[in-house]
Amino acid sequence: QQQQQQQPAQQPPAQQPQKQPPADGWQYVDPKGNIQGQFKLSDMKQWYKMGYFRPDLKMRCCKEDAFTDFSALYPRPQTLPFESYPKRPGKNT
Repeated sequence: QQQQQQQPAQQPPAQQPQKQPPADGWQYVDPKGNIQGQFKLSDMKQWYKMGYFRPDLKMRCCKEDAFTDFSALYPRPQTLPFESYPKRPGKNT
């Protein structure tokens, strides 16, 4: 008589917490070509809500990154600017 072995119930994979955007270190290139910053995330959120960031505004969240269009860092509608983690060039999978 063979005894059937019970397999442990498989649990769904644990959801990983969503990675938060960097709290500081934000920079952008102004219309005259000057680098502005480093700014805090709270400042960036406020300025975004005020409509200051054009889709083609070059910005970055870390000094080692290249400046990238705002619309590429936060492609819509997949990401919410300054609430979700930005699509850093060469850094995201």
